[in-house]
Order: sequence, then C-alpha cells, then structure tokens
Amino acid sequence: MLFRVLCISALLLPCLAKAQAPINLPSETFKQQLRNQYLRNDTAQAIISLYSKRQAGGVSWMVGGALAGLRLATSGGREVASGPGYTVSQEAPSAGVVLLATLPFVGYGLGKLLHYGNTNLAAQLTAYGAGQPLPRSLRRKLKPRFFSTPIIQYTPVPVAPAK
Repeated sequence: MLFRVLCISALLLPCLAKAQAPINLPSETFKQQLRNQYLRNDTAQAIISLYSKRQAGGVSWMVGGALAGLRLATSGGREVASGPGYTVSQEAPSAGVVLLATLPFVGYGLGKLLHYGNTNLAAQLTAYGAGQPLPRSLRRKLKPRFFSTPIIQYTPVPVAPAK
C-alpha cells in the first residue's frame, strides 16, 4: 500500500514541479494568433471559444478519471469496521478493476481532445475563411453564449519571473 503511494507520488512530482513555473502553452498561443487573425469576425471567434471550451472539458474528464483511478488504486486493504466477534475488512481492488473503472472517463476525455483539437480548429477556420459554409454539426453546437463573449485584441505583456 505504502509502496503504491510512493510510486504514484514519484510519478506526479515532476508534473507538480512544472505546474509551478509560469509557462505559455502552445495551444494558448495558437488560439491567440487565431483570435488576432479573425479579430473582426464574430463567427470565427465563437468557433474558437467553442473549441476552447470542449478542449477544457476533455482535459477535465481525463483528470477526473485519473484522480478516480488513483483513489481506487490507493484505497482498500484496511479494516472498515469491527465489533465484538466480527471484523469487516476491505480488499484493495486489482489493477484490472481500476483500469476498467477509469478507462471510460479517460477515453471520453481523449475523444473530446482529439475531435476538438487545434488541427481540426485550424481546418474549420480555414474552410470558413475560404467561403465554405459551416457544417451542420458545428452550426448546431454554436450557441448564443459563444457569440456574447467580448472580442479583445491580445497584446502580449512581458513578465519577469519572481525571485
């Protein structure tokens, strides 16, 4: 049990160290460039917002599934209740059970990330910019809330790291 926790902590430690550093993700700069390119087009801005929300949703499904799997993997193997003459203990779930329980959530999130990736976003915007009509599936997903976000031109600000 303790070995599992130490192994998982060792795997997550580099991710936590990188999370502390201020970084500019390539997908963020890509979307900022697209927003500047289509600054006067509210439909293109709405498409970028839709894809951004769906990508964030995919990441949240994957993180939620991974955290649930981590919780399942580290739970169990302990005494749940005891009384005079009886003891109820809980066994740790096997790796297959943990994988079976978390795979649908991680798979759904991965599917969202692949479907709403930056390459598909660029392809949709290129086709729209060339004068092709939007596909029906994309038109149905564009809700009024995506059009109501203000369009602000992005200007990069130099930031000095804190010492």
